[in-house]
Amino acid sequence: MKTGTVALIVGLQSGTSKSGEPVLIEALSDDREIETLEKALTTGNEAPLETVLELRSRQSREDEEFGDYVEDLLSQPFVRPEIQEHGVQWLKSKIRIEQFQRSETEAMRVIAEYAFKLFLQDRDKTDFLLASAAAQVRIRVFWLQGQRESAPQSNAA
Repeated sequence: MKTGTVALIVGLQSGTSKSGEPVLIEALSDDREIETLEKALTTGNEAPLETVLELRSRQSREDEEFGDYVEDLLSQPFVRPEIQEHGVQWLKSKIRIEQFQRSETEAMRVIAEYAFKLFLQDRDKTDFLLASAAAQVRIRVFWLQGQRESAPQSNAA
């Protein structure tokens, strides 16, 4: 059974009657993003989450540029039929991947919310498994020291 990972990025809430309470800032399930966050925290990066968001933005730009290239290629009248077919297959694949990613993101949000509630009950739980008969997910909690957020922002990728 493959184990996925969901990383909870936690900070301290400020500006409310619950100041100083942990708040879920972000949740990640992409292994590259989690690795980037870990490296940023290990090296003492002042804005580790920004590093992750920059990686996400760069990847999105690269995907969009390649998609634009394929669409432009398909719009050319002189393109051979087999190249057009490959381009169409790529576009169909891209649509299926995007649908899968939306489903995965929704599942990750549900898991993150549940895991965060468990974390609030026992704040020493920073690396644990959630398991069912068919799947298991490793939960890792990362504190952003000194980070204070006015409201939770669970906008994962």
